[in-house]
Amino acid sequence: MIYLSGVLEPLYECSVCRDTGFVLDTSGKTTLCNCIKQKIFDIDFNRSNIGNLEKENFDNFTLDLYSDEINEEKYRAKISPKKNISNIRNIALKFVENFDNPEEKNLLFTGNTGLGKTFISNCIAKEILNLGKTVLYQTAPIMLDNIIDYRFGKSDYSEIYNNIINVDLLIIDDLGAEATNSSKISELFNIINARLLNSNNHVTKTIISTNLNMNNLMDTYSERIFSRLASYYNICRFFGDDIRLSKLIKK
Repeated sequence: MIYLSGVLEPLYECSVCRDTGFVLDTSGKTTLCNCIKQKIFDIDFNRSNIGNLEKENFDNFTLDLYSDEINEEKYRAKISPKKNISNIRNIALKFVENFDNPEEKNLLFTGNTGLGKTFISNCIAKEILNLGKTVLYQTAPIMLDNIIDYRFGKSDYSEIYNNIINVDLLIIDDLGAEATNSSKISELFNIINARLLNSNNHVTKTIISTNLNMNNLMDTYSERIFSRLASYYNICRFFGDDIRLSKLIKK
């Protein structure tokens, strides 16, 4: 909390809890404010994942690294990579704008590495954080390994598991990089389904990023998971040349 010169009222860093860290929920129960929850997430889970939001945000989003070439045989699309990423950017902005609308679909980013999936996820994360909501970033391999350990009593993962279910925005990165088995597939379904049900009357959204294409996803995961993804997610396919390699070449 700080005071502005000549102004009697304090300027709070968090206008919701007035920097106390606590708020009253609808039942009158005192709970942690989202600002404190997010600080805990950032310290324990997000530091190495979404710690570069000052650079990776929509203000720094550029189309210049993507090709104007329309090559249906090469890209399996009738539009250029630049037009495609522009469309995805618009979908991402709409997702942020309508975040609290239960009818707004979740996002599935699919495509090869180096095409901007993580960058756009971070752009969205920054905007959602600016709205005073919570964001939790987990890689699929680490998340699912930790949940399995928790289920078998090898770790105390109960608190973070509850946060995975209830956080405003959950970002699951690198789906498909994990060693899959029936237990992990079952846990993944439980997470996806629980967040879709919004059983606590709290709108939650999920972004899933994967290098697998839709056929790979259908072959790798259960029909129940694929059905949820196909029905409740906007599927954004990233294509083009590796933009990280393009950056290196330009340097």
